[in-house]
Amino acid sequence: MPTFLDEEYLLFEAAKFGKEDKIRTLISNGCRANTCDGQGRTALHWAAEYGYLSTVCLLIDSGWEINKQDHKGQTPLLIACNCRREDVAICLLKLGIDVNTCDVNGNTALHRAVHLNLESLTLLLIDAGCDISVHNDSNWTSLHEAARVGNENIIRTLLQRGAQVNTVTKNNMSPFLCAIFYYKIAPRNTYQCLDTILKMFIDSGCQLSQGDKQTTPFSACINMDNSCIAALLLFHGSVVERKGKFSKSILVEAFTRCEPFVTKLLVMSGYQVWPEEVDQCSRRIPAFSRSFLRLAAPDIDTGRGRNELIPWLRHRSQNPFSLLELSRHAVRVGLNIGTGDTSIINSINFLPIPTFLKNFVALDDFASSLTT
Repeated sequence: MPTFLDEEYLLFEAAKFGKEDKIRTLISNGCRANTCDGQGRTALHWAAEYGYLSTVCLLIDSGWEINKQDHKGQTPLLIACNCRREDVAICLLKLGIDVNTCDVNGNTALHRAVHLNLESLTLLLIDAGCDISVHNDSNWTSLHEAARVGNENIIRTLLQRGAQVNTVTKNNMSPFLCAIFYYKIAPRNTYQCLDTILKMFIDSGCQLSQGDKQTTPFSACINMDNSCIAALLLFHGSVVERKGKFSKSILVEAFTRCEPFVTKLLVMSGYQVWPEEVDQCSRRIPAFSRSFLRLAAPDIDTGRGRNELIPWLRHRSQNPFSLLELSRHAVRVGLNIGTGDTSIINSINFLPIPTFLKNFVALDDFASSLTT
């Protein structure tokens, strides 16, 4: 049973069902505005949750406070965003509601709108002055939420407005790693623009080697067989690793999971190949005949590219880097440190060396492989 006055209880129920005539009668009978129920909610909170726009307008016109928070710290705007009531949220925005109020978990209306992939409402909240850098209690920003749902337009807008691309959550997950993780667990074909999103993060200055104690951007791309982004990370100057997930050789993992050019680019980026790694790679090539594999799965890689790569890897394992290659590796490592682990491409242009050496340092021989 309700613990408050009967008329006030009836007012809450009328707001939940959008009964405006009943609300007007109760107000005329002296029912007080902004009275709260056991959850700290007013009639306006309930009208916002159930999406009765005209009821929301009636209550606001009758003196209900639009910025009042319930016991969970939710304003009517936060509730409208949580319940996908976009028309109610837009109305509250036009009436000047505070867009940066946080609930008890530190979430703003922008967090909730992005979390539910409400693109139009998200863009309106940003234009209304929502702080895009706010962290919730788990240290998630709106950019993390956008990476989780994979909305390219929201991510692009947030980055253009200055969202911090290197902020990490409490479990050390950057927006880059967040996008990869939620892509992997998303239902099939529901996260369709991962490569575009990851490229935007790289172009916006994400740290290329920033990991979460279990994986790094490069090893994460290897583990999901993404040759394009794995090579792009190397091309932009990512720190070369020796071990991937479960302490496996990153070269063997790249050889097994990705296109051959990724393995070659990894070596040319400064990875010293060991003979035992070449032996492991040779054992990863399918033992079936190419004719059988073509019949079983016409689109499968028959292993020809990997077979051709093995002699090259064996040669690299038996011969040290040349002085020119060592110099390139040292320059790229220095540029990586100087740029704070972000892309080194633009920095190469400022090196006081001839153009052909700049191209050598930039690994331009592999540029065509990354764009095809």
